[in-house]
Amino acid sequence: MDGLFDLDAIPEPGPAPAGLPVPAQRRRLRRQSGLSLHQVADACDVDEETVRAWEQGGATPRGDTAAIYGHLLAALQALQEGTAGPQPLPAQAPDWAALGVLRQEIPTQAAAQAPCRRCQQPTQYRVGGRPQHLGTRCPAPGPDRPLPSSPASRPAPVQPAPSSPARPVQRPRFEAGPTVRLAYPPTRARGTSDGPLAVLEAGPSGLTAHLADGRTRTCPADDLHGLLAWAVHTPLGAAPVRREALPSGPLLVLTPSARARLALPADLPARHPRGDHPLLHQARSIGWQTDADGLGPWMRLHPSTGDPACDSIHLAVTDWGALHHDAWNLPEELAPGELATILGQYTSLVRTPPGPPGACGHQLMRDLRPPAHRHTATGALQTAGVRGALTTPVDPAPCEAPSGHHLASHRAEQDALADTDIDWWRRLAPDEADRAYVVCLAVNLLHLAGSNEIRVADGPARHEHYPHFDPKRPGSWLVDLSAVPPNPLLPPAFAGTGLAWHTTPAVAYAALRVGAAQLQPVQGWLRPDPTVPYLAPWYDHLRLARLTVLERLGITAAMDTPDLLAALADLPHADPRQRALLHALHTTAQDAFTALAQPPALSGQAAPARWPTPKEPTWRPDLRAAVIANARANLHRKLARTSRSGYRPLAVAGGHIVYATHTPHLTEITDSPHSDFRIGISPGHVLPVAVRPMHWYTARCEEGANPAQLLKDTCPSW
Repeated sequence: MDGLFDLDAIPEPGPAPAGLPVPAQRRRLRRQSGLSLHQVADACDVDEETVRAWEQGGATPRGDTAAIYGHLLAALQALQEGTAGPQPLPAQAPDWAALGVLRQEIPTQAAAQAPCRRCQQPTQYRVGGRPQHLGTRCPAPGPDRPLPSSPASRPAPVQPAPSSPARPVQRPRFEAGPTVRLAYPPTRARGTSDGPLAVLEAGPSGLTAHLADGRTRTCPADDLHGLLAWAVHTPLGAAPVRREALPSGPLLVLTPSARARLALPADLPARHPRGDHPLLHQARSIGWQTDADGLGPWMRLHPSTGDPACDSIHLAVTDWGALHHDAWNLPEELAPGELATILGQYTSLVRTPPGPPGACGHQLMRDLRPPAHRHTATGALQTAGVRGALTTPVDPAPCEAPSGHHLASHRAEQDALADTDIDWWRRLAPDEADRAYVVCLAVNLLHLAGSNEIRVADGPARHEHYPHFDPKRPGSWLVDLSAVPPNPLLPPAFAGTGLAWHTTPAVAYAALRVGAAQLQPVQGWLRPDPTVPYLAPWYDHLRLARLTVLERLGITAAMDTPDLLAALADLPHADPRQRALLHALHTTAQDAFTALAQPPALSGQAAPARWPTPKEPTWRPDLRAAVIANARANLHRKLARTSRSGYRPLAVAGGHIVYATHTPHLTEITDSPHSDFRIGISPGHVLPVAVRPMHWYTARCEEGANPAQLLKDTCPSW
């Protein structure tokens, strides 16, 4: 492809194109030229979805964007036919570098050139009236040298001058990389004998890669290109979580010494997929690029003609905040080999990490219910998919849209979903004032515990007036649940009051309390059949992973209650690496629900005021709301049943509950005749958190704080 876009082969300038080809012709020209949607998007300074819409006829480019796209298509057509192509005006020229042209810019008359304000090299282009190269990169440093179309005949890159002994780092931080494109073998041709990941550290003789099984390998790389080339030719990777899913690309973790050895910047670059950062310059010089998330602590790099879903290499740069500062909670002083072992264990339990734990949990949902997938560049069927997968990106219902979504921009506050976690406390009742202690217990993985029951449909919601309530039909219902009798000594069963929007699990719980005949929804945004328990395999996977780590820590489900409580009391003194792994699993489960409704915020930036629905089938805020509503209903049911024994909650914050007791033991509550709480390690069981004297609770009440929330913020997450 480099020869195709060698600028010496572009015909002489001709007339500008009068119009754009039809959508099918646009797609044909791109595919026959071996270009990906991402490359064309870069060349036209738009996003990938826009180019896809142009090729499908769903949108039409306008203004300068239309001219840029037209000149690009005309150049492709001219190169294929051997005819004269148009010479675009400076403001209408595509970014040829983004297409893999290993050259500076289209040759123009030197008289029209002026120094670029960024690189001080000659350019004829203007941005805001000032000289500046267009597109995503300036010319590489060094003399201008034409590149022949044949990769074999290209001269070797000019090497920098030898470094002075007094100043060991003299080479440019970002040199022009080799001009030969780096190919990635097909998925079936890649080996995985070296495991899923490597943690790299620098030593006197170069880079050392620590593998997950304790072995080491040498890595002869001193820049980004060398690192990618080593990873491509090393059998790194992991098998798919299930046969129908895509395999995970290898993960390369760069320690501070490895980052410095590879001449990567110490500071986190701007997280923008189409910026002008030299790291992108290096990647594009060999035909690679980032995915839509761009640069950051976690990066996904793949060939320009590859598929980000299955042709990627993941980078985690610890200096930029990966692993230690994004909810992994790893011990600070970990040797690279120990870090590789922990991440390898996490991979065997969950999957290869593509980012923070929440991102891993979200990706695991797709891995366990994979849809059919075709390679974005070749169109070849990669996986056949399974029944019940989410395949279509859909807009949420107006009541389900998160704050900031375009469907929520003009929505009244009362028109949003009311379902939230319980955040409630009360003062002591007369019969509780003589109790000496308050005991805080926590429900294990509150949201995960009931997620396997949630029914999910793959498709948009349909609006209905006065629908008949069906507890098996997922969606949101505008209904008044005030018919459920309140109890002043218990938290409210539902977050909303009066006529409000609730998801199916909340309305189903109300129907159990008062009967479905007393509930008449006014409106509904409902999803039709077929429905599946989408999260059931995900729940089973994470539950077994957590039990496995607890067993390594000496805690099993078969333990008697006294032995279990003793083992839990010793847990803070157990192996810190396994405790960190346990924390990571907990965060994987909890934060994955947040990712279901994650706004498109970039690093260091707030989410925009209005943003569209992300193009991800698993972006489902309705599913997150249903999980929260089901967790609240399950918890309230247990609180109500336990209250029959005379133990009523004093405060609740999510899955943390405070009770008044005569003794400092949780068993006083769990052993009561009607208690619905069981001490254990499975999701939904409870564990002790803290014991405080009664005067501590009354003092917190005088301060107006929720005591359960205070204890939740100070206890370990497991």
